[in-house]
Amino acid sequence: MSARRTAATALLLLVTLTVGGCSGDSEPADDSTDVTSSAPADPSTAADTEETEDADASDDAPADDTSIKDVLDAAGVDDDLVNRLGEVGDANGYGLGVGVETDLEQRRGLAALQVDTCRNVAVGYRSWDGIQNSDVGGGATEEQAAAMADFLRTEYCPHVAPLKEGPLPEQTLGGPTEDEQGGRGLATTRTWWEHRYQRVSWTKECAAQTGQPLGDPLAYRIARDAVMCAEVPRAQAKGRFVAVDVVFASPVGADRAGKTVLSLLPSGASVSGETEGTNPDWSPLDGGCLAVDFRADGLAKVLADGPGDPEPWAHGIYYSDGATEDGAVGPYTGKVKQILLGTGKNEPSADGETAC
Repeated sequence: MSARRTAATALLLLVTLTVGGCSGDSEPADDSTDVTSSAPADPSTAADTEETEDADASDDAPADDTSIKDVLDAAGVDDDLVNRLGEVGDANGYGLGVGVETDLEQRRGLAALQVDTCRNVAVGYRSWDGIQNSDVGGGATEEQAAAMADFLRTEYCPHVAPLKEGPLPEQTLGGPTEDEQGGRGLATTRTWWEHRYQRVSWTKECAAQTGQPLGDPLAYRIARDAVMCAEVPRAQAKGRFVAVDVVFASPVGADRAGKTVLSLLPSGASVSGETEGTNPDWSPLDGGCLAVDFRADGLAKVLADGPGDPEPWAHGIYYSDGATEDGAVGPYTGKVKQILLGTGKNEPSADGETAC
């Protein structure tokens, strides 16, 4: 799976779903009640020089200070609706066990999770059949999954407000093709992107293909028929885009996909290997992908001030249709609609297989 999807633990919930499924698109992680910030950074504070860009890179990154209650308030979900959802969850094992009553705080965790479920269905990223199949694959019975999906579809989701995207900023384009470390897109800062590529609507260009973001969404047009979809870089990444999606208006050939990836890597990068992958055994989807590793010596320099030991590698996972948290949607055909691009090598699963 991509770095972006393996980082989905940024959605931190109190509930532990004993059925194993989440009836949606993210998994519970630990005992914190904080989730990704929904307060966008102000692009008007972007630096005008590369020197200032490096000094202010961390200013692009949101603090982890938005509570689950804030998420529910923004979605228009009150405690009465939270409790109604919680009762359905308790009765069907989406809490502490079948028939075990959860408290309000735990129910808010489940409710925040299902906000994303509703929004993902609304934009066409997920379907109700797919969500039920995902829950069954995670351990729910068909009856439990159907009961939850029915309540979400008829009672809960009609009250959930769409994700509110802020207005597009005024930009001064014409910035350098590389940052001071030689970065050309991946692992560069938001400030560099704001001066290099035109911002576009994430809702229009990305939502149906990538699903709901964990943080504040951003989208930039990198070609006439391609956009980069991402989230405001987080503080732990030093304000750098270390995992992004590239979405094409229509599927392109693998050669074009590779050239697009190379255009976002430091000069001199090259393909080092590729492996066809399949969805993991637990996935309810029958799908495939192509995992491509890129040698990019310049990335080590670009990431020198980032977290961990910088590595001269990047990886792209090519999908002919797209992907959800259950893996690839459909087989890999040699055409590419979406690329999940991240720093580091693609890591095989525990059994040595390349998972989509």
